[in-house]
Amino acid sequence: MIDPTITISLFKLRTQRALVKLSYTASIYGTGGFENMGHNLAELVKHSREHKDEYYWSFARYKRNHLKADIQEMTAIMLEYPYSCRNELDAALAELPYVHYVIHSQDEINTKRPEERLLVAIPLVEAITDPSRYTRVASILSEKIGVGSHSKGDFSSTFLFAPFTQVCSQPKVVLHDNNRTFLNADQFYDENKGVWVNARLLQEGAAPQPKALKLDQSGLFLV
Repeated sequence: MIDPTITISLFKLRTQRALVKLSYTASIYGTGGFENMGHNLAELVKHSREHKDEYYWSFARYKRNHLKADIQEMTAIMLEYPYSCRNELDAALAELPYVHYVIHSQDEINTKRPEERLLVAIPLVEAITDPSRYTRVASILSEKIGVGSHSKGDFSSTFLFAPFTQVCSQPKVVLHDNNRTFLNADQFYDENKGVWVNARLLQEGAAPQPKALKLDQSGLFLV
């Protein structure tokens, strides 16, 4: 059974000079002596809520600081969306062939009324060590999912997100793996060579795109 190991790193701040406060590695299913990552993430959210000890997270391993130069490996692709587009996102992810987590997230920590978001984390069979390759793979995946208004910066190799720590009845961390395969980033990268994408147009704040023109049944008039 394929059971990739992924790393989570925690930071108190979003700044480039922020230091890694905690970093650990677990596997998706908890085989081979590793702990179950989903269970650990859920427990970490619970701990953060109960003790008001909140962090920003990244599925990357860093040497020391929140810097691109300090990245050692990136173990999952991270794309974050507004909670308001949950139904649209659920429909799009139903067609996604790759194993992924959906994590209830928020825009900021240590705030009374955070903006709710949904983080899609796609674990990789093998970690990416080249930040430019991460950007390319994340951009293509974003365009394939096709849901707009996702977070600025989530193509960045230093992207951080904050798990939702307010009281909520919805599950915090959900793994979607039925009839799905784990993403092989190198294979995906090679298969999409030459494919042009402009996924940044889907990000928050991007200029609205004109709707495609449609003709009526006669083919003569715009509708």
